[in-house]
Amino acid sequence: MTILKKMCCVMFAALFLVGTASAAKKKKDDPYKAIKPQKDPVSKKKFDFKGMSIIVGDWWSDPDAAPASKQQEDLYAWRQWTQDTYNVKITQQAVSGWGSNPQFVQNFCIAGGDENYVFIIDGRTANTGVKASLFYDLSKVKSVDYKDVSKYDQGCVQKLQRGNSFYCFNWGKPEPKNGMFFNKRILQENGFSPNYPYDLQKEGKWTWETFEEICKKVQKDTNNDGVIDVYAMSSFNTEFTYAALDSNGGSLIGRDANGKYFNNAGSEKSMEAFNWIARMWATYQLPQEEGANWDYFYSAFINGETAFLADQEYNAQPNGRFASMTDDWGFVCFPLGPHGDGVYKTIHDTNMCVIPSCYDAERVEKIAKAVDLWLEPVPGYDGPEDWKESFYAGFRDSRAVDETLELMAKTPNPRYDTLISGLSQGDMIWGVCAGYQTPEEAYENCKNVWQGLIDDVNR
Repeated sequence: MTILKKMCCVMFAALFLVGTASAAKKKKDDPYKAIKPQKDPVSKKKFDFKGMSIIVGDWWSDPDAAPASKQQEDLYAWRQWTQDTYNVKITQQAVSGWGSNPQFVQNFCIAGGDENYVFIIDGRTANTGVKASLFYDLSKVKSVDYKDVSKYDQGCVQKLQRGNSFYCFNWGKPEPKNGMFFNKRILQENGFSPNYPYDLQKEGKWTWETFEEICKKVQKDTNNDGVIDVYAMSSFNTEFTYAALDSNGGSLIGRDANGKYFNNAGSEKSMEAFNWIARMWATYQLPQEEGANWDYFYSAFINGETAFLADQEYNAQPNGRFASMTDDWGFVCFPLGPHGDGVYKTIHDTNMCVIPSCYDAERVEKIAKAVDLWLEPVPGYDGPEDWKESFYAGFRDSRAVDETLELMAKTPNPRYDTLISGLSQGDMIWGVCAGYQTPEEAYENCKNVWQGLIDDVNR
């Protein structure tokens, strides 16, 4: 053997050993090496989607955004493993703006196209899409069990149900929504424990009455000139109203046992809540100054000018609206009304995922199953408490997650007014909160219009 051949053999052997060692290391470092891929019951081999590309289309996701936490890093890694294992590419990304989403979804569901979409929609598109047969009947999907409570949000699965047919899904725990943020410094300066709302909630004593007792004490005319200088709350009028109605067993729209919608705004419990809302707003809400932005109430709470803000949990996202707030703050469920069910909860209003009906059955089966595999819980995060991990980073204390969000996820209450196309919740809310209409006047002014919209959906 020549010297050159010997050198080539040595180099080849070295490269082979390096490659083998690299492959062995990769296999050793693979955190999912013990996971057995799921098999297609027909072929008896692992699922193979032949490089199929699927887009989970919404109006907010950036597929190139860096992970914000260790849990999110692990989620990305797990989903990459899923895609590599089953030879599929799935991307969640914004395909439209919020305002253009209904038209974008409608246009595609009618005209079709080469893209394989799972659309995320809200109430603006929901019932109109079902009535126009734009969405595939998911009860016909054979490869996915949408009734699997460990993976799919059953409140969402049932949201657009018509008899045995259903048209939407979402995954995971019900999303925490409406609650009450509170400023710990202001409470402490007024003689309360900084965690007083948490303690009241834990004892079942966080009610309209105790909430108002705190409001009375923190609201002040500091210079005795007859003008209030420090207001108790700066809340979002719509979010305060939705939560207050729900806390008293009321709502804007209800749905009966037959799946028919009805106007519930004029019911006894709803009217009791509306009258309480009107009084609380007139007495304790920081007024909007002339020329101030519509979202002035956020600035007031963030700047430590008010003690309470009723709004949605998403404000507490890592690097979100409250991340730079100087004062410490907490988050509890909305206080209990006198005629509710006595259960702390939130309003269930999760966005819905739909598959266009313009696809044939075989294509839908592939899309549905690929997404089902993509949604498998991340190993190591599949315990009963692991869903909380993604929320801790957004809050200043663990009680918001371990106590408040626990209650919210356990007992979400469906919200139906968002499913009535064309209905303006402001018909009841804006005039009442602004003080130029009584709840009774607002109801009388809009009930006939609302009934026409409800009848149209019920047909």
